[in-house]
Amino acid sequence: MGLTYEDEHIYANTTFNDFAFSVINRYPNPHALHIKSIDILSRTLIPISETNNEQHKLKFTRLIRKLGSLPRWTPSVLRISDSFILETIIINPVEKVIDSRQQNIDHLNFLKVIEVNNYKYIANKNEIQQQTKVEFISNIEHNEKKNTMWERLSSRVHLGNKIEKFCVNSYHKRIFKSREGIKWKIEFYKLKNGITAL
Repeated sequence: MGLTYEDEHIYANTTFNDFAFSVINRYPNPHALHIKSIDILSRTLIPISETNNEQHKLKFTRLIRKLGSLPRWTPSVLRISDSFILETIIINPVEKVIDSRQQNIDHLNFLKVIEVNNYKYIANKNEIQQQTKVEFISNIEHNEKKNTMWERLSSRVHLGNKIEKFCVNSYHKRIFKSREGIKWKIEFYKLKNGITAL
C-alpha cells in the first residue's frame, strides 16, 4: 500500500550556483528549527559521462538528525523524540540539475517516508523549477491475522491508513517550510556576499 504526494514549485530570480550552494548549506535556517544536527558521510565526484572524465557531478551523502513530529492520537509507544534521515544530493553543473533523495532510516516498520526532488535551472527565465514526489508507506498491515495486542489495536483503528493519510494531508506545510528555508539561505548569502564586496 502507501500514498503519494506530488508538488511543483518555482524559485524565481536566482542563479544556479546560488541555488546549489543554498541547497547544500540550507541548514541551519530559521525555518528548520527541528533539525538537530547534520553529518556529512561522503562527498564524491562522479564523471558526467563514461567518455568524458573532465566534467563531474558532485554527490553528497548526509545523515540528518531531527525532532520527531507525530500527531497526538498516535499511541504513546510510538512517540518519537528523534529521527534520522539519510539524504543524497547530486549536483550536475553542466546540465544545471540537482537531484535529491531523503529517507528515514529508523522506525521503518511504523512509517517509511521517501522524498525525491528534482531541481532544474531555466537559464532564459533565471529560475529553478522544482518537482517533488513523496511516498508514505506504513507497514502496519490490516488484513492479516493479528497475534499481538499492538497488531490487534492497529487493526481496529486502521492505524496504518490513518498515518499515511495524515502525512499526505500535512506534508504541504513541511514542503513550504523547506522552501522558505532555501529562499532564506539564498538571500542570506546574497547579503553576505554584498557586504563582503564593500
